[in-house]
Amino acid sequence: MANDRTNTAVADSPTDARVNRPKDVADLRRSGTNASSIPAVQVNNLKVYYDSEAGIVKAVDDVSFTLQQGERLALVGESGCGKTTLGMALLKLTKPPGYIDDGEILIDGRDLVPLHDEEMRLARLAEVALVTQSAMNALNPVMRIEDQIFDGLVDHGIKDTKENMRSHVHSLLRRVGLRDSVARMFPHELSGGMKQRVAIATGTSMNPKVIVADEPTSALDVVVQRQVMMTLSRVQRDTGAAVILIGHDMGLVAQFADRIGVMYAGKLVDIGTVQEIIEDPKHPYTKLLINSVPDLEEKRERLEGIPGIPPPLVDLPPGCVFAPRCPSVADACQEITPRNTAVGESRWVMCHIFDETVEMAGNTVG
Repeated sequence: MANDRTNTAVADSPTDARVNRPKDVADLRRSGTNASSIPAVQVNNLKVYYDSEAGIVKAVDDVSFTLQQGERLALVGESGCGKTTLGMALLKLTKPPGYIDDGEILIDGRDLVPLHDEEMRLARLAEVALVTQSAMNALNPVMRIEDQIFDGLVDHGIKDTKENMRSHVHSLLRRVGLRDSVARMFPHELSGGMKQRVAIATGTSMNPKVIVADEPTSALDVVVQRQVMMTLSRVQRDTGAAVILIGHDMGLVAQFADRIGVMYAGKLVDIGTVQEIIEDPKHPYTKLLINSVPDLEEKRERLEGIPGIPPPLVDLPPGCVFAPRCPSVADACQEITPRNTAVGESRWVMCHIFDETVEMAGNTVG
């Protein structure tokens, strides 16, 4: 098996990382200096449900957010909160019995929801791409790396000489810190970190407008995790793509993202800049989530766990879905569903505490 430390870090400078693309791919490069005023991603009131014997599972329930070109958004929250379901919906990869019930997914101004299967197939990789959490499962074990990258390009109508296509693959590999020789290797010959870099190279081979990275560092050791995130960061800067990073590691995503969105029970309950979320958490769930993360500077004697368990998405409680676990619960929380409330210029919180139109009788805060 190849070693990460001897086969990486060969494309750290902007010049080395530049990709020499086939002529049909060159036109797909996006320049940060010509950034469009249209958001890279605009999700409006998205609902992704699953039919089950017990009823309708509201995995993503009325989620909205906007992401500008070149911006990085991290989605965090407990397992089962809807992060990956949301990410898969952005590529319309939701499988039955799941379905998009309502809402819009605008990529560079075009709504993907009404697209037919063939239109959506062409949009994937070219406009919105996926970097999965298990690169070994995403790669074909009996195909060489270059052939797998060729496959995606040819499937999207890219035609050029074999020499130019191979040069393009080599440039992609160098951009993610791998040597040209990796192109002729099989996935089993690569380490976990190298496979993840190949996944990044493949996903960005057509310079998509949006990259969805679903826990790209899971099952990797901490040193390789950092290397992979640095690679993703470098590729994002080179392509100018917007990135949606799905993850559990608050420290890791805080170093990468510009903004953090906190999800709970299918809802986006808190969204703001990294500094706002980490230093001044507003939603009670965000506060508990931050306090449950070890802090080496403060050296807490014990971590604060989040009481209770998330509610079943098929039987959500009335009012605020977090009310049964919330230390700041009030009477209104049991009856009225909270709405997104602006708290500052770029901060939105789904909590009655910040909604002046809601009477908080019985509030237990303080």
